[in-house]
Amino acid sequence: MRFRESSARLLPQRLGYLAALAICAVAMFAGWMDLSVIDPRNAGWLLDGNDHGQNSLGLIAYLRGLSAWPSLHDPLLMAPEGLGVALTDSNPLLAILLRPFASVLPDDWQYTGLWLLACLALQIVFAWKLLRPFVKDGLSIVVGTALLACAPVLFARYGHINLCAQWLILWALHLFVDERRIRQPFAWALLIALAGLIHPYLLVMVAAIWASAQLRLLITDTRPLRIRLFGILPGLVALLAIPWAIGFLDDPLASTGSYGTFNMALDALWNPGNDGYSALLPARSRSASQGFEGMNYLGAGMLLLIVLVVAARSLQRDPAPTSPETPSLDPLLWLIPAFLVLTAIAIGPTMIWRGHVLLEIPMPVAAIDALDPLRASGRMFWPVYYTILFATIAAAGRLPRGSTMLLFALIVQALDFAPALQVMRGLSTASVRRPMFDRTPSPEWDRLVEQASAIEFHPYEPYRDLAVMEQVSWRAVTGCRPVPLSWFYASREPIAIRARAADDMARLNAGLVDPTRLYVFLNDVPPRAVFERAERIDGIWIIRPSRPVSRPAACVSLQRDVPRNQ
Repeated sequence: MRFRESSARLLPQRLGYLAALAICAVAMFAGWMDLSVIDPRNAGWLLDGNDHGQNSLGLIAYLRGLSAWPSLHDPLLMAPEGLGVALTDSNPLLAILLRPFASVLPDDWQYTGLWLLACLALQIVFAWKLLRPFVKDGLSIVVGTALLACAPVLFARYGHINLCAQWLILWALHLFVDERRIRQPFAWALLIALAGLIHPYLLVMVAAIWASAQLRLLITDTRPLRIRLFGILPGLVALLAIPWAIGFLDDPLASTGSYGTFNMALDALWNPGNDGYSALLPARSRSASQGFEGMNYLGAGMLLLIVLVVAARSLQRDPAPTSPETPSLDPLLWLIPAFLVLTAIAIGPTMIWRGHVLLEIPMPVAAIDALDPLRASGRMFWPVYYTILFATIAAAGRLPRGSTMLLFALIVQALDFAPALQVMRGLSTASVRRPMFDRTPSPEWDRLVEQASAIEFHPYEPYRDLAVMEQVSWRAVTGCRPVPLSWFYASREPIAIRARAADDMARLNAGLVDPTRLYVFLNDVPPRAVFERAERIDGIWIIRPSRPVSRPAACVSLQRDVPRNQ
């Protein structure tokens, strides 16, 4: 009877929380993205020359290629060998979930908008779950959840859709701070597996928190040592198995030599890094790419809250005793060793302050190559970033006027970051409203792709005209035409790709053209040896297939069908 009465009293409160969180999710998404991006039929907004186009192409190519489930190998891109879905920065988790339904899914639907909405909803859910035990006041929980969920680093990754799954970091902290959940090895293993199936950067971040949890348990847990050691095994197995499952260990990957270029500045917490991202604080960066990738701006509202919490705590002569039911924040100190390593990687060898290089530490080439998988190193600070947010909000919620402080901080945060959200939403709206194939509008492209055995892009510089490559590649993969090895952008390139790129370019310069292929030249004039065969469509130089081929609608035996250049 008492249980029923208690549940009856709690139900309205829980429904109220749920309604508030749902309203928060919808409002935040509407302020961030044009709502039209949710429509699966609206694929055109992705083909604007940004990374989210590549992400979506990799997923569609995998689903269209009909690989054997649960393989994450895509036979259409980088054909004839193909490559792992993760190597195009696509989403292996969505790939493996959608693959059983690939034969009934429409060929050209996009799932990016729904993924972004899901990420934002999960961000709010895990922010609430993380804060709820630490903040007892209802208003403080709702406002604190909004502050923790709408982190500037989340919204800034609108172009890198997989990296919007920052709810994984909040989930890891949720496991870490609870005395019971931290001892659940299979929960950690599941989290590690999901992080690895979404993005390798997130795998490293989650693994750092997991390693800190295991260190804490090994030293402080009173259970027998064999039980503590056994608890490490599930997470360790997941940590070792996932890179193999997503294809990162299939072939040796080439180094870009760019570690230290996309790093975090020393003043990143209060430096927006991008002009127009803050209404209240100036932005300075070494370069646009460094400011974007190294962006770890807390926001003026959170910076103000940190100052208010420190001032309030220092002015409290007799701090109110903490309730025995309220967990302590002291376990977060166990994260310091891992966070020091992540911060060192994030800053890298180049110390930047106010957009200027203060110090550049020379590194051996071997070290730069070893750290190349984390070349966008500024992201590695995110676990530290979210821990700062969480600890500050939880500390504020325990103060006498904490809810007022949190509400004031949220208002300032919204005013400060509103220009950035306006820019991001404006970009998504512009992409939604433009024609799907604005750079390649001619219907001739459909006929050319249909007649070709494969599509090649030259030169091997995908970013030279990414929009053209995405729009032609979208036609190719939805029409089950492969995009051969060496001619498609991959976030991590097998070494063999670069060797073949040089070989194929040499063949083209020598006038050797495969008569069954469509050649597309990205913002460039064809080589002299083949110039007489070239023509222009929509201002883009191409060489059309002189011996058209036909292919069934279903992808069959792709790795045998794709010919090499003659």
